[in-house]
Amino acid sequence: MPDSRLLLAAFLSALALTASAAQDENTLIVNAAGFAHARGHAIAKLFEPGDNVLEHGRRQLIAGIRDGKASFEFKGLPAGAYAVVVFHDENDNGEIDHNLLRLPSEALGFSNGFRPGLLSGLPSFDKLRFEHAVESQHIEVIVK
Repeated sequence: MPDSRLLLAAFLSALALTASAAQDENTLIVNAAGFAHARGHAIAKLFEPGDNVLEHGRRQLIAGIRDGKASFEFKGLPAGAYAVVVFHDENDNGEIDHNLLRLPSEALGFSNGFRPGLLSGLPSFDKLRFEHAVESQHIEVIVK
């Protein structure tokens, strides 16, 4: 008869592998490009339905910038609707800075290819919305 400790160890290892695979399957990878330089950091904010995308996100990740690009991995993300805002935090204060006219003074990028303008207006959850499935998913964001 096999040793019960050996069976328990095997069971726990299998459980850990299953949980790890499930978490990898639920990963959203945000690839951002268009950063003018590597000074400061890139920050990605993740939003859920009902959130104001002009405020703080539900989740926030910070990444270094290399060759004008940054990448973020939101792991263990349940399937559903989300929105992402990426910005270049040039002065590392953790916030999107604004000029005297209250316009953003740091480069921004949005999910769903959204670009703010006179016709498109301000970003909102519905304008940035995309669906995340229960699998690994990549989205691209261009920062300008």
